[in-house]
Amino acid sequence: MLTDNLNFSNYTTMKKIFLTAALIGFGFLITCQAQYIKDDCQGKRINFGFAFAPTFDWMYPKTEGYERRGMVVGMRYGIPINVNLTKDKFYYVSTGVFMEHIGGIMAFRDKIIYSDIINVNSAETYRHYRATYLTIPVGITLKTKSLSNFFICGNAGFYNSLLLWANQQDTYNLSGELWSREKGKATEVSIVKEAAYAGLGFEYSITKDFRAGVMVNYVHTLTNYFKGKGQAQNSLTKLDQKAHIGYVELEAHINFF
Repeated sequence: MLTDNLNFSNYTTMKKIFLTAALIGFGFLITCQAQYIKDDCQGKRINFGFAFAPTFDWMYPKTEGYERRGMVVGMRYGIPINVNLTKDKFYYVSTGVFMEHIGGIMAFRDKIIYSDIINVNSAETYRHYRATYLTIPVGITLKTKSLSNFFICGNAGFYNSLLLWANQQDTYNLSGELWSREKGKATEVSIVKEAAYAGLGFEYSITKDFRAGVMVNYVHTLTNYFKGKGQAQNSLTKLDQKAHIGYVELEAHINFF
């Protein structure tokens, strides 16, 4: 079945990502042990770095007759900027500039015109959504005192995002056979995305001015993935399409203080 194939593909991708992350983490720990330099916890007012995170995304459908189908793998990367609220490296206002590639899969019944000779009034449809956003986060980051140069971190805030582009790809179940349609541009996706995030992680000081770390964040969109009333409808039922996205980020980052 399509769902089984999607889940197996996602599972294989997840295994590769976790293995890569484990190898990077192992090398990171070896490097840290070789370069132990005590962090005095005194930082500059503003610091910046680079962050990359594979994401694991799924849809929360809000339209009657729509169901979530599995999970997709996306990514998020960019430049985090932290404004130090004190002279110590403990309390920050966090922002930056990021690119997000997220999406999900939903199943529903729809009216389709597959070709000049295939016209189906009600077909089981699996639609794979993908979207790319320019995102500016605004939040708070808290960090503990040094624990042998390790620092436990927590963050929370909001992602403020602008849509750059979106596409979708349909697969139909027609009399037990799966028919795919070419991927095309999605025009029904909302231009603005607002989301809340929260997470925990740790950092390690490689030098007094340079840290590397990891964070695990959960993100949940607060706005509809689709455009407003009457602008994104199911062609069969004429119901407005509504869905939110939830995703987990496995972020690796470096910061320069």
